[in-house]
Amino acid sequence: MIELYGLAPEKFTQARNQFAKAAMDQGDGPAGTALKALRKPTLAAWLANQLVRVAPDGIHELTALGDDLRAAHLSADGARLRELTPHRHQLVQRLVRTAVAHANSLGRSISADVIQRLTETLDAALVDPGAAQLLRTGQLTSALRHVGFGVVDETGAPAKLAPIKPRVVRRKPPVAKPAKTKKPPITKDQPAQRRRAELRALAAEAESEYAEAAAARAAAEAELDATQHQLTDLQARIQQLTEDLNQAREQLQLARRQIPRQQRALDRATRTADNLARRRDTTRQRLTNLD
Repeated sequence: MIELYGLAPEKFTQARNQFAKAAMDQGDGPAGTALKALRKPTLAAWLANQLVRVAPDGIHELTALGDDLRAAHLSADGARLRELTPHRHQLVQRLVRTAVAHANSLGRSISADVIQRLTETLDAALVDPGAAQLLRTGQLTSALRHVGFGVVDETGAPAKLAPIKPRVVRRKPPVAKPAKTKKPPITKDQPAQRRRAELRALAAEAESEYAEAAAARAAAEAELDATQHQLTDLQARIQQLTEDLNQAREQLQLARRQIPRQQRALDRATRTADNLARRRDTTRQRLTNLD
């Protein structure tokens, strides 16, 4: 039921329950139970799912850029990394603006906190191919965030895909893995050839181990880059929160200074009202006596 994840969050639960009931009525209890257990997307996850539907080319560009960044890390191509990094930030911000504009066109305002979670989700898809796969399905129930040990959702738990058929947007075909080097047949009467074959096998094994080590280094470098990017965003957010806190403290001090003056004004108004009430009562009594 992929269409569930394209609905507005407030419509999700009712539609999900209807689908679950329909499955139950058709005698498919397991499907009904699975549908009933589907989680409603958070607002940030809903925005990401909307991007998959309204800007599929942008999501394809994002995941392709992630592939290019990982390839540049793997090959230690510093010039290519310097070329791609600005494009990375520009693309993420462009997609965020597209998502917010789409939400606004539907009459929904988006807070800065939700925008931050959407940005983290797109960044995670750039760094981690697993997060990219989750994003492309258009079935996120929670925003994603890349941390040192993988991708987590908004609760901090490992990110998981909704248990229904995925919706894939312009997926690139998988890259075929190179075939393992096979040892050439060696006859007993060819000791020199046998020795060369053994050396070739050792060289191939060393090359394979090097490739694995290089991939691990690239992954670590990508994680570091993502963390540094996140650190920059968090520092900016802390600065903004600090400014807001200082402003709130100033307003608190101002309010505290106004309380004594306002209390005195209240006391004066109360005394005046009491005096006028007594004069009103006295006047009324005099009128009564005259009558």
